[in-house]
Amino acid sequence: MKFTLEDYQTKAAEDVLTNLAKARAGFADDGELTAVGLTAPTGAGKTVIATAVLEGLYLGTPTREPNPDLTVLWLTDDRSLNAQTINKILQASGGEIDVNRVRFLGDTDEPTLEAGYIYFVHIQALQKNSTLHATRPDGSRNDKRTFGAWDMIANTVKQRGQDFLVIWDEAHRGSGTTKTERRTIAGTIVNGGLTNIGTVQPAAPVVLGISATPDRFHAAMEAASRTMRLVNIPPGDVRESGLLKDRILLRNIAEAQSADNTMLALAVDDLKAASQSWRTHHDNTGDRLVEPLLVVQVEPKVTDKRLAEILAVLESAWPELSDYSVAHAFGDPHGPLKVGDKIVRYLPPEAISGDDQARVVLFKSALTTGWDCPRAEVLVSFQGKDSYTEIAQLIGRLVRTPLAKRVDSGDDRLNEVAAYLPGFRTEHVARVVKALTEDETVQVEVMITPEVCGRSKTVPARLFELLDTLPSYTRPKATFPTRTAQLLRLAAALNEHDLVKGANARARAWIVDQMKAADGQRKDEIDAKVDDILALTVNTTVVNYDAAIMLTTGVNEAATSERDLDAYYARAVRLLPDASAAWYYNDLCDRGYDEIDAAARVAAMAGLGFKNVIEEQAAELIGTWRKQHQAKVSVKPHDVRDLIEPLFYIGTSPMHPTTVQARDVYPVATERIIKGKTESIPTYAHHLYVIGDGKPNAGRFPVDTSRSSWEKEVLDAELAAETLVGWYRNPSSGRHALAVPYEFGDKHLLMHPDFLFWHEDGDENYVLDIVDPHRHDLGDTSAKWTALAKYAQDHPDWVRRCLAVIRVDNSLRALDLTRSGIDAKLSVATNKALIEDLFDSDGINYP
Repeated sequence: MKFTLEDYQTKAAEDVLTNLAKARAGFADDGELTAVGLTAPTGAGKTVIATAVLEGLYLGTPTREPNPDLTVLWLTDDRSLNAQTINKILQASGGEIDVNRVRFLGDTDEPTLEAGYIYFVHIQALQKNSTLHATRPDGSRNDKRTFGAWDMIANTVKQRGQDFLVIWDEAHRGSGTTKTERRTIAGTIVNGGLTNIGTVQPAAPVVLGISATPDRFHAAMEAASRTMRLVNIPPGDVRESGLLKDRILLRNIAEAQSADNTMLALAVDDLKAASQSWRTHHDNTGDRLVEPLLVVQVEPKVTDKRLAEILAVLESAWPELSDYSVAHAFGDPHGPLKVGDKIVRYLPPEAISGDDQARVVLFKSALTTGWDCPRAEVLVSFQGKDSYTEIAQLIGRLVRTPLAKRVDSGDDRLNEVAAYLPGFRTEHVARVVKALTEDETVQVEVMITPEVCGRSKTVPARLFELLDTLPSYTRPKATFPTRTAQLLRLAAALNEHDLVKGANARARAWIVDQMKAADGQRKDEIDAKVDDILALTVNTTVVNYDAAIMLTTGVNEAATSERDLDAYYARAVRLLPDASAAWYYNDLCDRGYDEIDAAARVAAMAGLGFKNVIEEQAAELIGTWRKQHQAKVSVKPHDVRDLIEPLFYIGTSPMHPTTVQARDVYPVATERIIKGKTESIPTYAHHLYVIGDGKPNAGRFPVDTSRSSWEKEVLDAELAAETLVGWYRNPSSGRHALAVPYEFGDKHLLMHPDFLFWHEDGDENYVLDIVDPHRHDLGDTSAKWTALAKYAQDHPDWVRRCLAVIRVDNSLRALDLTRSGIDAKLSVATNKALIEDLFDSDGINYP
């Protein structure tokens, strides 16, 4: 894989491979038909996971033999998905999957689909009058084909059996019970039966269904009596990974007035600002430059005059925008569009993401299929207020992060998508929010009428320094299958930032030297293993049936064939971490070994468990470089620290220590939805980030306290303290939040206490109070507060007071989490009643 997988992606790929192995074995044993379901929410990287699965199937893994003869048929519901999916697979694989073995089904005219190939087909290509059929529904022959699509698929099922895999992408769209032709086609490929041209199709032995909303697929598979094996990715795992943007900003006009062109101009300004932010991020970090995109959804029956008006607004708002930068993706026409004296080029939906020259794309219907464009960061919709479901679906296509990671640069705009809805009043926006929040596949914070709060000039500047260095924790951005892979990534980072010159070559040389030393120490053992590999002992046994005994009459030696030696070496490449097998093989050849002996020696070392030796030595060099360079890294910019510090870590904890990153601006909603209607969110003084001058509620910070009935009481009490100098509403995720690790069941999670308050403690010395008003009837309350208590006790130099606050009947009670031993008591208070008892015996009245 070219891409480094997130933890949940690695686990999902492994689980899918395990279930596919069971499915193939089940069919081989007794003809069992199985459907493996991969349920993955929006932004999870379903295609990346599928690519890892394909590599595991074709190339093998350290625990699985490769199956180079597997044939895959990738089935989609939309022709535009195929090319985009192929590009994603090849990009993610980085050459591991041979582009020459990826084909469209329509380009093949053979009795069976070839072994080792991946074929793509969309359902429309198999409709009744398709040119892919050799025999038409009326019985006549198609002169341009010898073998039809149905024939090739049927023959492959019969001849290949468990070595034929159907991957059904977006399976929920083709597996309903309504008897449309497209659904019948999909169902027939998978479950067999009468085709639309009158032939009989056998059922596919093994099916992998990929879907964000799998209920219909599951129901269809169970109705066909298939064994179901499910792999589910929780949406929360995707949210924590940083693959989804943090927020959706909804902007509309509250007044009943027409301001379509004004809103379009504001959206262009937003796009220009986002473009500058991405360029600054690129210059500061070297990350790939992102060219953000504005998508404009025009009226359903847009006129030429209206289109000309839209183009004029675009030109006026951004004069530097070239004509080529504006494109359309209208369903009709599929070609250049003449608008007045301008020509607007056509851009197919599946090509939008890869066309960096396109900065504005016009379209009519929601591009919810065949399109995935993470760089689309601004949306304007001129659809009517009744199109809220369609708009919510469209916004759901914009939430992927363009760099496949959360950008912790201090500029929150890089982690957001903005939707301008000029035709929507506030009550209509509420419907969009409802449609978004009810979609369990998209878990992204939605902000209504957002305001960007800047750093307050009335709080001590020192507070931002304290926030920026406050100890926190983070989930590692990337995990590695081996320590050797981690070492190589660390070497690349240290070399890039001029900390270790030639670090990549030094890392490889270190690994080879350690393998050489271990080879010398265990030479006799390895030599014996090499002899065993190179020579095959053949026993000749005679069975004497009369005496009912077997007699061994002789032993012969035979040289192992070159093909089998190649298999030994290929297995060594899989077993030894990363490229260490090839490194040592080349070193042996450089020292005079011939190719066969060198390959056999590497295979012998792999068979004797030398992976552990290599991994231990890789970890040792990581530790050495950490001791030598950690101090230098700690004073580097945040982006460099974020890159290198996790690579230093060789422990087993899933959370790494870090610090909070003080942001430059804090985007926050100014309205909320209560009972289907929007209302203003109350604002408070003395926050570290405030609404700018000249705006309503300038110098204050909005806080939505509707989630907890006592948050407002806590804020009022804490802000009344005379010693208070500033406070911070702790976000619920990201590097700008204080995050504390906790364990709940078998999961490792992060909790984010609600409020941080700084008080003056004499001589301009500032102390921190953490206050967390929290529902105590939730299952993870005990685990969260136990972890928060440990954090407070582990950081006495930072935390003066740490309170957990609950409501019991009509009064508030608080528990001081800095008290010694309180974490042990909290750890056994695992339900609401036990927590209330603890607050009664050890707590105090609040405030």
